[in-house]
Amino acid sequence: MQRRFEFEQVYNFRDMGGYAASDGRTVRWRRLFRSGEPQRLSEAEAQQLRGEVELATVIDLRSEGEADHPRGLGPLVGDGVSRHHFPMGDPRSKYAARESGAWDPHYDHLLEERGDEWATIIRLLSDEAAYPAVFHCVTGKDRTGVLASLIYGVLGVDEQTILDDFGMSQLGMDRLVSDLRGRGKIGADEQANPALGVPVPAMEQMLEVLRTRHGGAVDFLRARGVSDDELQRLTDLLLE
Repeated sequence: MQRRFEFEQVYNFRDMGGYAASDGRTVRWRRLFRSGEPQRLSEAEAQQLRGEVELATVIDLRSEGEADHPRGLGPLVGDGVSRHHFPMGDPRSKYAARESGAWDPHYDHLLEERGDEWATIIRLLSDEAAYPAVFHCVTGKDRTGVLASLIYGVLGVDEQTILDDFGMSQLGMDRLVSDLRGRGKIGADEQANPALGVPVPAMEQMLEVLRTRHGGAVDFLRARGVSDDELQRLTDLLLE
């Protein structure tokens, strides 16, 4: 099955399916997707996607300021598709990284400080009516990467696979940087914003915090009120 979807201005749109879980099952294809902001899809691209996947849910992880962009919500949100907004992150952080030349995404802080929101999203995804679903932030790697890693952790996907999947976002970021250079937004000899990188060690640190401090993804969510029934429904909906 095709994992990566190539769109002109939407990066890191990927199917989360195909990975092995610890119980011998496999993550279902065409059920759950991750992405950069799909608001940049053209109508033609959105129509092509809808021809393959009848989306039911869009989960938006962008901050209030990012989500209020004049381009609106984009062509994926409309009749038959519900949008759920969980504002996260500091929209100024990437600008600060460009100015300072350094960037630490603090995925472990994002995990712990937004625990209640992650739990609410898991409850949402434990309902069959939510599928197929896509979740996204702006570039589709940081906030989106934390949620993807948490979901894979619940499903029993091993940590190395989670890290390898997270690292795959670099392909999208490389294309974004190339496009920005081509449009003159980044000079030929100018260093790209470090916040456009995909720091696998930072995600590795988050997974270690999740495992050692919280007992893993399942216990992390249980401590925030997600029931065993909801966790079981999530795994049954996403594994085959």
